[in-house]
Amino acid sequence: MPSAAFMPETCSDADRRRRAIAHMNRGHAGLVDGFPDALDAAIVEYEQAIGLLADDAAERDASWRNSLAAAWLNRGQLLHRRHGIARATDALLSFDEAGRLLADLAGDTWPARNRIGALINRANLLLDLGRHSVARDAARTAVTIGRQREDADALDASLAVKARRTLCDAIGFLLVAPGVDARSLADEASEAVDEALELARRWEQRAPSIFRPLRGRLFRYGAELYRRHQPHFLAEFIRENSADPRPAGFAEVARENVVAALRVAPATPWLTVGDPASERFVATARELEMLRQELAAVSSQIGMIPSNHG
Repeated sequence: MPSAAFMPETCSDADRRRRAIAHMNRGHAGLVDGFPDALDAAIVEYEQAIGLLADDAAERDASWRNSLAAAWLNRGQLLHRRHGIARATDALLSFDEAGRLLADLAGDTWPARNRIGALINRANLLLDLGRHSVARDAARTAVTIGRQREDADALDASLAVKARRTLCDAIGFLLVAPGVDARSLADEASEAVDEALELARRWEQRAPSIFRPLRGRLFRYGAELYRRHQPHFLAEFIRENSADPRPAGFAEVARENVVAALRVAPATPWLTVGDPASERFVATARELEMLRQELAAVSSQIGMIPSNHG
């Protein structure tokens, strides 16, 4: 529950709203500044805003409630950024309070964005806490909400991509846990990373500064995921993402994963004609070798990828 420092002062609703927004603006400036003292001051600014906004007016007025939820969201984000997991309980409370306030407002533009942001930030903190399954649940919800708006605006598309990136991160941790259904998890992760990259490609021409770093990180994740769990789809994945503008680090990531996949031995010490697993292994190896040669031929002109396996 909020401390006494959060309690609203006696003044008109209009004045409290104006003062709260001023606190939030100063808090945002501290967040952008990023230095420890500025982050500490920003946390206090958002707490002051919460104190001014947290009363019955938030239940009556949707815009007021969204502002209060945004203050809770940013307070939680700052606590995580400044203190890591040391104040995790307090940060999770902030994200949960933001989510509660926004639960029936998610159809509107900014409430929906703030709810997705709260869920993504909550999931990222849960990942730091090692609570990977719960983080996946939060990220899944963010993806579901984001999917409804991802074609509307570059900011909505960016949030939808980030939600899938967080979902991929959560599944990545789960994939290395003992006793899991790796096939099911890999299927879910591949769907998420493919959707994220396809969405980013569609929007990047209009907002490259938002999507290019995301595409680079997701491409690396996807290449490693397919190499380890679905190598028969690795070449297709790389080709789907080879068109300009390419993801950051495309050449190096593509080469590393193709070469690593070609080094993997078959599951059995011999290959049998007519055996589906053997034929799939041979077909995959042939396709990956063709892709390796294509990458080497292109890169030989720009000096980026060696033409051998070394």
